[in-house]
Amino acid sequence: MLDITDLSVSYKGIEAVRGATLSVPGGGITCLIGRNGAGKSSLVNALAGLVKPSGGRIVLDGKDLSRAGAATRSRAGIALVPESRRVYGSLSALENIWLGARGNKREAEERLASIIELFPAIERFQDRGGNQLSGGEQQMVAIARALMCDPKVLVLDEPSLGLAPIVVKAVLGGIEQLALRGQAILLIEQNGRAALRISQHAYAMARGEIHSLDHQSPEFNERELQALYL
Repeated sequence: MLDITDLSVSYKGIEAVRGATLSVPGGGITCLIGRNGAGKSSLVNALAGLVKPSGGRIVLDGKDLSRAGAATRSRAGIALVPESRRVYGSLSALENIWLGARGNKREAEERLASIIELFPAIERFQDRGGNQLSGGEQQMVAIARALMCDPKVLVLDEPSLGLAPIVVKAVLGGIEQLALRGQAILLIEQNGRAALRISQHAYAMARGEIHSLDHQSPEFNERELQALYL
């Protein structure tokens, strides 16, 4: 579904991402884990078209988006839930979610009903203002808004950041259920253990470089992984 090949990102001559290559299959969760400063956010911003890469290719469902802008990539099917969530405080939770809607009203309403099945708590706070929501509630709204555009690949940048453990469990549980429905997901996380538990495919990033992980192998060494990436 999504193939990133030899991607590089530089800022003022400093290479934040070096020759990154990873693939996201058409369904399930692919995680990218790594410490703060590893280059994960730079990769995400390049993937979403928010920064211009210095090299490499980004191909979605056979379409080369390497030179496309952010709006074109969004229309092609890449939906980003940013680390900052970007929920509008002056709008209600439900109004924030509807901002992502595409297609006709009936299709959007059906999509919203399906999303609320994943995150039923949304019904409880749907009329509350965005600036009155907790961090976990804002995260659910941000994910729901991205899903309203029916993306081919959902990119989640640090969805557990700053959330209480019980809220992280609810958010990651919803993401896991979404993957079971066939949604392709790229999960970017510092919380490596939680991400690995729910992911079918995994990569780790350190110092701007990506390494594939065979995390489901009985020979997988979590202690070594922790020393390098967590």
